[in-house]
Amino acid sequence: MKLDEYLKINGISGASFAERIGVNPATVFRIRTGRVFPHRSTLTAIVVATDGAVSANDLVEIPKKEKGGHTS
Repeated sequence: MKLDEYLKINGISGASFAERIGVNPATVFRIRTGRVFPHRSTLTAIVVATDGAVSANDLVEIPKKEKGGHTS
């Protein structure tokens, strides 16, 4: 589950989530919008704070391979 989706479903503001994981609200915004990938400690804090609902894999955009080995 994407972080943005998790926060919306659970009615959590970016600012309160930022406080919960110990980062600046702007950092949470940039992570939510895919502008930055979180540092390892922040990534761990996100996974813990969401009880695993948001995983490291959810925060990484990896293109899917199509037949023939091309990426999309």
